[in-house]
Amino acid sequence: MKSAFKQTSGLAALALVLSLGACASSPDPSPRLLAAEASLQKAKANPATMESGRSAIEKADTAIGEARDNYMRGKEDAYIHTVRMGEGYVMLGETRGLQREANARIEALNTERAEVVSQARMREVATARAATTVAENRADRSDAVAAGAVADSVSSEAARVAAEARSAVLSAELANYEQTKTDLGVTLILRDLQFASGSAVLTSGAQGRLAPLASFMAKQPESRIQIAGHTDSQGAEAYNQDLSARRAASVGTYLVSTGVSATRINSIGHGESIPLSSNDTAAGRAINRRVEVTILD
Repeated sequence: MKSAFKQTSGLAALALVLSLGACASSPDPSPRLLAAEASLQKAKANPATMESGRSAIEKADTAIGEARDNYMRGKEDAYIHTVRMGEGYVMLGETRGLQREANARIEALNTERAEVVSQARMREVATARAATTVAENRADRSDAVAAGAVADSVSSEAARVAAEARSAVLSAELANYEQTKTDLGVTLILRDLQFASGSAVLTSGAQGRLAPLASFMAKQPESRIQIAGHTDSQGAEAYNQDLSARRAASVGTYLVSTGVSATRINSIGHGESIPLSSNDTAAGRAINRRVEVTILD
């Protein structure tokens, strides 16, 4: 059943690519749809994700298939809705897989910690009964210190894994955004954030797109973010630099208006200096025009 599921999804993805290339009247490839397809295939290849999140991944497969059909038919609203559903289900399936792995690691670490503590107590009892010389006392104290260090190390690792599990579950709240892990933290990539043409003014639709992020910031008062604006290479470099900075600042201003403290937000503009794809094609330029929000570690 698993192989048939993977084969069906693979053929669907191939059909999308062939149909895009064969029909001159077809729309340009959607970077977001292609990214969603890739995320889905990656999730299917992960045994833990498929074991704990199979239902969500199957729903993601259906939603992304519908998004592909809506995109080819030019049904923009239906396409955006279904591709968001697909992205959300993929994130949910991956989160359940991560949670399963984290729970297993926590259980193993707790067992190891109990064994270490038990051994430490047994050594202490033996030391109290057999301590007859200074040399024996020193050896026993060394053992106790070593056992305590191991127990502390195991306890610290268990706490770290638990924090990772909580973070994975919480990230499901941001499932509507494309996400990637960077050196700074988790980065949300907003390719479809809409501004007035040549302007840094957010449209009403863009404000709605930012609502889940505002909700996340309200629930996590210790979280800090960096907002980075990016453009394609069309137009003057200085103009693109200024526009990207103003658009990043506009996103920050909107979040402040929802109650997020300005001290938790840093905004910068990169202009056209950090492209993710070639600026020689419309599809590549669409990928490069984006706002990235990094939730800092």
